[in-house]
Amino acid sequence: MAGGMGLFMGSCSGHGLGSGSSHHAGLGGSILPGCVMPPQDPKIVPKPVQEMNATTLWAPTPQLPLTVGIAAAARVVVNKIVPMVDQDILTPHPTLTVHTVSYTGIPKGCPGGTVPNAAWWCTVGTLAGREPTVGHSRKIMATAKTVFIGKVRVSKFGDLMGDQSPAFPCTSVVTGCSPNVFVEMSGGAAA
Repeated sequence: MAGGMGLFMGSCSGHGLGSGSSHHAGLGGSILPGCVMPPQDPKIVPKPVQEMNATTLWAPTPQLPLTVGIAAAARVVVNKIVPMVDQDILTPHPTLTVHTVSYTGIPKGCPGGTVPNAAWWCTVGTLAGREPTVGHSRKIMATAKTVFIGKVRVSKFGDLMGDQSPAFPCTSVVTGCSPNVFVEMSGGAAA
């Protein structure tokens, strides 16, 4: 069985299920002690993207290169569009969801309350341990076994856009693909 060759076109699959939630109390832990703080309180506990997928939505985002792609540098095009290859870096995946954080008001005797916080502040990332405001990085993790451009694996439908590390935590997959150029699904076996 074959899958369409991944191209710098269309959008990724997106990932996550949520549309916002309570982060404290919630994935981040219990309600925070003390007075209500403005957004981006350093006491907020960030969680990895893989955990945040339960409460945060990263919508499908255009599959655009952050820099000149390897295939573009090699001057390769498929259907007049540059294909994506292993380790190509894409534009960041923006984190637009908002969560809430609650405070007890104890022990200082000040009022407790709840404030909104951007989900990127609640997510583990590369900027002082938190996700940057622009979102997390995406990198093609090509799995083709027999098709290469410049000795680098080409991408195909369903390849991941991250290695689940803090640097590349994206769990989206390639969905923008060629309608008529196909790459093997596993080991080059024809179906």
